[in-house]
Amino acid sequence: MKLTDRYGRRIKDLRISVTPRCNFHCVYCHPLGLEMTDPPGTVSVADVAHFVQAGVILGAESVRFTGGEPLVRKELPEMIAAAREAGVEDVAVTTNGTLLRRRLPELMEAGLRRVNISLDARDPEVFRRLTRGGDIRQVWEGIEAALAAGLHPVKLNAVVIRGENDGEVVPLAELTLERPLHMRYIEYMHLNNAPFEEYRAQFVPGAETRRRIEEAFGPLEPVDTDPSAPARAFRIPGALGTVGFINPVSEPFCSNCSRLRLTSDKKLRPCLLTELELDIAPAFDAEDPVEALLDAILGGADQKPAFGNTLPTRRQRVMLGIGG
Repeated sequence: MKLTDRYGRRIKDLRISVTPRCNFHCVYCHPLGLEMTDPPGTVSVADVAHFVQAGVILGAESVRFTGGEPLVRKELPEMIAAAREAGVEDVAVTTNGTLLRRRLPELMEAGLRRVNISLDARDPEVFRRLTRGGDIRQVWEGIEAALAAGLHPVKLNAVVIRGENDGEVVPLAELTLERPLHMRYIEYMHLNNAPFEEYRAQFVPGAETRRRIEEAFGPLEPVDTDPSAPARAFRIPGALGTVGFINPVSEPFCSNCSRLRLTSDKKLRPCLLTELELDIAPAFDAEDPVEALLDAILGGADQKPAFGNTLPTRRQRVMLGIGG
């Protein structure tokens, strides 16, 4: 079966947040002073297994585990294994990389296929400021471990913020020249409830980021990508890796969105950029949870909006609580 929403978009990618906890406090995700813990009822291994089983019945082809920082969940390998046992080949994790070197062997044994690693700067001081205290050396260890293990692709994500790390755009692009790394630049979304004028002053359009790279390296060469993928990918001539641009604010890609998100407290979010959440916790406790979750996912897909709200607005949940 192939699940589509009422706008004809194929729903095939599941995002599962397994915790709101994180060992970083990144400025674009984590409002200062906000600390989050796993609430009662946080998704369990069995919950993940049932949700993915229902998703696969409806045609899901990929699962990505997010957070918070998913690697702080000790059960993450079991969750990855459950997704693979449900029949999903494309199982990925979005991580800040700090625990990746240590945990990668068990994650790969469980069936992990690829990783997205946050890397907002190469300069250690810029990185420390953006993450509010993060040690970039731990992230580099995780990147090196992923490459050595043969994971492919290894994607690096940078949220570009004016006055913070926009000067890091070209140094980050240089990482793709001699290594098969996939550097993706993400427009800063108003998902941290920053003051509106501050957010507007710090927003950098993806076109500006691309222009900086082309000024340094010349015209970029297009790379074929899945139309439902959020990034438009390019290659610096002669580079081993790629650069990509995820521009949800200046160039919304809602018409190709293929995703549904499950928060760690069992809310189904048909769209990242709206307040719509469906409390599907009762489905996990049903006598036949897979059957109940089939109905929940079908209902979520039917309520998926045509477009998300990319404008600055006060949001009930910030990125940390939603999951990437």
